[in-house]
Amino acid sequence: MEFRKYIGDQDFYKKVLRIALPCALSQLMLSCRSILSSIMVSSIGMVTAVGNAVNVLNLHDYLLWGIEAGAALFGAQFFGAKQYRNMARTQGLFLMLSMLNAAVWIFVTFVFGDRLLLFYLNDTHILPYSWTYLKYVMVSVIFMCFSLSFKCMYQAMHRTRVTFIMSLSYVVCNIICNYLFIFVFKQGVAGAGMAILASEFICAAGAVIYTVKTGPVFFLGLKEMFSFDLGFIKPFIQKILPIAFNEMLFGFGQSLFNKAYGMLGSSSMEVIYIGSEILSLALFIVWGYGEAVSILTGTLLGRGRIEEAKEESRYHLGLSFLAGMLLWLFMVLLSPLVLHLYHISDPVTYNACKGLLAVYGFKAFLRVFTYVMFCTLKAGGDSRIYNLLDSGIMYAIGIPIAFGGVYLGIENIVVLVLLCQIEQVVRFVLTLKRYNSYKWANNLTRLVN
Repeated sequence: MEFRKYIGDQDFYKKVLRIALPCALSQLMLSCRSILSSIMVSSIGMVTAVGNAVNVLNLHDYLLWGIEAGAALFGAQFFGAKQYRNMARTQGLFLMLSMLNAAVWIFVTFVFGDRLLLFYLNDTHILPYSWTYLKYVMVSVIFMCFSLSFKCMYQAMHRTRVTFIMSLSYVVCNIICNYLFIFVFKQGVAGAGMAILASEFICAAGAVIYTVKTGPVFFLGLKEMFSFDLGFIKPFIQKILPIAFNEMLFGFGQSLFNKAYGMLGSSSMEVIYIGSEILSLALFIVWGYGEAVSILTGTLLGRGRIEEAKEESRYHLGLSFLAGMLLWLFMVLLSPLVLHLYHISDPVTYNACKGLLAVYGFKAFLRVFTYVMFCTLKAGGDSRIYNLLDSGIMYAIGIPIAFGGVYLGIENIVVLVLLCQIEQVVRFVLTLKRYNSYKWANNLTRLVN
């Protein structure tokens, strides 16, 4: 029967579980960290201030994640081909590009930060608190670059337990620092920013110390890390830039959604920030499983086992259907319990959050399929089409609907977000068509000397 081609054997699911579970748990840890931080911040009434600052921070983060995704696809293929020197050079190039990105956004933040914050939410009362939080977390991205460079290579080696321990350590450290700086030292919203800075520093230092002591195959010293030449950089940049550019456009697009929602007022933004935090908690399955798909598919492609990569990619689609159903159930049945953890005294805001989470459940269901296919496309370097399918559809459909709905007089935030999900439906249909063409099935190691 036709559906049988989407069901793998027992060995496939064991392999996926071994790689995907630590990745998913790592994402869960980070989502829980964000949730717990928001709960602590909500107790001092600063959810909107922090959320507004995150709009600016995301402009850096999405570009960083794009660079990381490009480095991950090369790292996985180099590991599959046993080209460990190229893995070391991939880490070095990632570190150089990510630090350059950090320097640019730190400069932009300290020169134009107040204007960027007012662009997203024109509230002069909230502005000082947002700025106080932003200046600390933006400096912390320097240390994030180091920890992500190691995380990227460990995942390429299928050592996802190491990355899970890194994420768990970061979460524990951040919770402790949040409690100390916010409640013990009475630093308020500044304390939340200090906690992120301290946690990123400790995590980066731990990653460096562990790698130096254990000596994994990709760690060949600083000389090898930065020994890349134009023959290495050119194909790397050709594949990584479209992904990084897409992530930057996607991040800015997400902030434009918040700009549109913010036109409905601060109360609507509080609903969006809380709903987005809970959605991110649910999507840990999506991001974690997507990372596993990139690792497993990239390794097979790097070994030249193209047909096997195609076959396993179909199994991943079948598994993503089950994951999507579980997410939908989570958002509908369990998210109201999570809402009680927030200090929401206004019944209108509480009901709006419940309605938004029902919409986000549908979004999560579609996002699983789409993201798994995206990770498959990225694993084979099919990055230009990926740009059109991801950020292109957002700017062509989603953002115009958001702003159009506001200008047409839609005042209900739940209705507006529901209309914007037309974007997800169109993206799913077009991505499935591209996936079925198998133009993504490429061995990228042949492009590099």
